[in-house]
Amino acid sequence: MGKKKNVAEAETTNEPVIETVPETATATEEPAPEAEPPKKAKGKKKAKVPSGNATLADVAAGYLAGMEEAGKSDGTISSYRMELKTAMDEIGETTPVADLTPDRVREYFESRRVTKLRSGKSKAKPSIDKTRRVLRLALCWAAERGIVATAPVPEPSLAK
Repeated sequence: MGKKKNVAEAETTNEPVIETVPETATATEEPAPEAEPPKKAKGKKKAKVPSGNATLADVAAGYLAGMEEAGKSDGTISSYRMELKTAMDEIGETTPVADLTPDRVREYFESRRVTKLRSGKSKAKPSIDKTRRVLRLALCWAAERGIVATAPVPEPSLAK
Protein backbone atom coordinates (compact mmCIF):
# COMPACT_ATOMS: atom_id res chain seq x y z
CA MET A 1 0.00 0.00 0.00
CA GLY A 2 2.93 2.33 -0.41
CA LYS A 3 1.51 3.77 -3.64
CA LYS A 4 -1.03 6.53 -3.73
CA LYS A 5 -4.13 5.65 -5.67
CA ASN A 6 -6.55 8.06 -7.16
CA VAL A 7 -10.20 7.97 -6.12
CA ALA A 8 -11.36 5.80 -9.05
CA GLU A 9 -8.73 3.11 -8.44
CA ALA A 10 -9.38 3.06 -4.68
CA GLU A 11 -13.11 2.46 -5.16
CA THR A 12 -12.48 -0.69 -7.20
CA THR A 13 -9.85 -2.15 -4.87
CA ASN A 14 -11.40 -1.15 -1.50
CA GLU A 15 -8.21 0.60 -0.44
CA PRO A 16 -8.28 3.89 1.44
CA VAL A 17 -8.19 7.09 -0.54
CA ILE A 18 -5.24 9.36 0.05
CA GLU A 19 -5.89 12.73 -1.43
CA THR A 20 -3.05 15.03 -2.22
CA VAL A 21 -3.07 18.78 -2.37
CA PRO A 22 -1.45 20.16 -5.49
CA GLU A 23 1.80 21.93 -4.74
CA THR A 24 0.62 25.11 -6.41
CA ALA A 25 -2.21 25.59 -3.90
CA THR A 26 -1.47 27.94 -1.04
CA ALA A 27 -3.44 28.68 2.07
CA THR A 28 -4.86 32.13 2.22
CA GLU A 29 -3.81 33.87 5.40
CA GLU A 30 -5.25 36.93 7.00
CA PRO A 31 -2.65 39.65 7.46
CA ALA A 32 -1.38 39.82 11.01
CA PRO A 33 -3.13 42.50 13.02
CA GLU A 34 -1.08 45.58 13.75
CA ALA A 35 0.55 45.43 17.15
CA GLU A 36 -1.12 47.78 19.62
CA PRO A 37 1.04 49.90 21.89
CA PRO A 38 1.12 48.58 25.47
CA LYS A 39 -1.55 50.07 27.68
CA LYS A 40 -0.82 51.64 31.04
CA ALA A 41 -1.84 49.65 34.07
CA LYS A 42 -5.34 50.48 35.23
CA GLY A 43 -5.81 52.09 38.58
CA LYS A 44 -2.43 53.81 38.57
CA LYS A 45 -2.81 57.56 38.49
CA LYS A 46 -0.19 60.19 38.25
CA ALA A 47 0.45 61.55 41.72
CA LYS A 48 -1.22 64.91 42.16
CA VAL A 49 1.16 67.42 43.67
CA PRO A 50 -0.57 69.63 46.25
CA SER A 51 -0.58 73.39 45.88
CA GLY A 52 1.40 75.91 47.93
CA ASN A 53 -1.39 76.10 50.54
CA ALA A 54 -1.22 72.36 51.09
CA THR A 55 -2.40 70.89 54.35
CA LEU A 56 -0.82 67.93 56.07
CA ALA A 57 -3.62 65.78 54.64
CA ASP A 58 -2.83 67.02 51.11
CA VAL A 59 0.86 66.19 51.50
CA ALA A 60 0.08 62.76 52.95
CA ALA A 61 -2.26 61.95 50.05
CA GLY A 62 0.25 63.16 47.44
CA TYR A 63 3.12 61.29 49.06
CA LEU A 64 1.13 58.03 49.22
CA ALA A 65 0.01 58.43 45.59
CA GLY A 66 3.66 58.94 44.62
CA MET A 67 4.59 55.74 46.44
CA GLU A 68 1.89 53.85 44.55
CA GLU A 69 3.09 55.31 41.25
CA ALA A 70 6.64 54.23 42.13
CA GLY A 71 5.38 50.66 42.53
CA LYS A 72 5.70 50.28 46.28
CA SER A 73 3.86 47.30 47.74
CA ASP A 74 0.33 47.57 49.07
CA GLY A 75 1.61 46.57 52.52
CA THR A 76 4.17 49.36 52.58
CA ILE A 77 1.64 51.94 51.41
CA SER A 78 -0.90 50.76 53.99
CA SER A 79 1.69 50.90 56.77
CA TYR A 80 2.79 54.41 55.77
CA ARG A 81 -0.86 55.50 55.54
CA MET A 82 -1.40 54.43 59.18
CA GLU A 83 1.70 56.31 60.33
CA LEU A 84 0.63 59.46 58.47
CA LYS A 85 -2.88 59.14 59.93
CA THR A 86 -1.31 59.18 63.40
CA ALA A 87 0.61 62.36 62.51
CA MET A 88 -2.55 63.99 61.13
CA ASP A 89 -4.49 63.07 64.28
CA GLU A 90 -1.83 64.63 66.51
CA ILE A 91 -0.76 67.65 64.46
CA GLY A 92 -4.05 68.27 62.65
CA GLU A 93 -4.83 67.19 59.11
CA THR A 94 -5.95 70.71 58.14
CA THR A 95 -2.71 72.26 59.39
CA PRO A 96 -0.97 74.02 56.49
CA VAL A 97 2.43 72.39 55.98
CA ALA A 98 3.93 75.86 55.49
CA ASP A 99 2.93 76.64 59.10
CA LEU A 100 4.75 73.64 60.55
CA THR A 101 8.01 74.36 62.34
CA PRO A 102 10.82 71.99 63.27
CA ASP A 103 9.88 72.58 66.93
CA ARG A 104 6.25 71.52 66.30
CA VAL A 105 7.41 68.39 64.47
CA ARG A 106 9.86 67.63 67.32
CA GLU A 107 6.97 67.89 69.81
CA TYR A 108 5.12 65.31 67.75
CA PHE A 109 8.20 63.07 67.54
CA GLU A 110 8.47 63.13 71.35
CA SER A 111 4.74 62.83 72.02
CA ARG A 112 3.16 59.97 73.92
CA ARG A 113 1.39 58.82 70.74
CA VAL A 114 4.75 58.24 69.05
CA THR A 115 6.76 56.89 71.98
CA LYS A 116 4.27 54.86 74.07
CA LEU A 117 1.89 51.96 73.58
CA ARG A 118 -1.74 52.30 74.68
CA SER A 119 -0.81 50.34 77.79
CA GLY A 120 1.68 53.07 78.70
CA LYS A 121 4.77 50.95 78.05
CA SER A 122 7.48 52.36 75.82
CA LYS A 123 7.38 51.39 72.16
CA ALA A 124 10.36 49.58 70.68
CA LYS A 125 12.97 51.90 69.18
CA PRO A 126 12.43 50.60 65.61
CA SER A 127 8.70 51.40 65.90
CA ILE A 128 9.40 54.93 67.12
CA ASP A 129 12.00 55.44 64.39
CA LYS A 130 9.57 54.27 61.68
CA THR A 131 6.81 56.62 62.84
CA ARG A 132 9.24 59.53 62.77
CA ARG A 133 10.78 58.50 59.46
CA VAL A 134 7.45 58.33 57.62
CA LEU A 135 6.48 61.91 58.50
CA ARG A 136 10.01 63.15 57.77
CA LEU A 137 9.94 61.47 54.33
CA ALA A 138 6.54 62.99 53.50
CA LEU A 139 7.72 66.46 54.51
CA CYS A 140 10.95 66.08 52.50
CA TRP A 141 8.83 64.91 49.53
CA ALA A 142 6.82 68.15 49.88
CA ALA A 143 10.00 70.25 49.95
CA GLU A 144 11.41 68.50 46.85
CA ARG A 145 8.26 69.45 44.95
CA GLY A 146 8.29 73.07 46.10
CA ILE A 147 5.19 72.73 48.27
CA VAL A 148 7.22 74.16 51.16
CA ALA A 149 10.53 75.99 50.99
CA THR A 150 12.27 73.56 53.33
CA ALA A 151 11.10 70.45 55.13
CA PRO A 152 10.18 71.44 58.70
CA VAL A 153 12.02 68.55 60.32
CA PRO A 154 14.12 68.89 63.45
CA GLU A 155 17.85 68.34 63.30
CA PRO A 156 18.79 64.83 64.37
CA SER A 157 19.98 64.56 67.91
CA LEU A 158 23.70 63.82 68.23
CA ALA A 159 23.24 62.08 71.58
CA LYS A 160 22.46 58.41 71.26
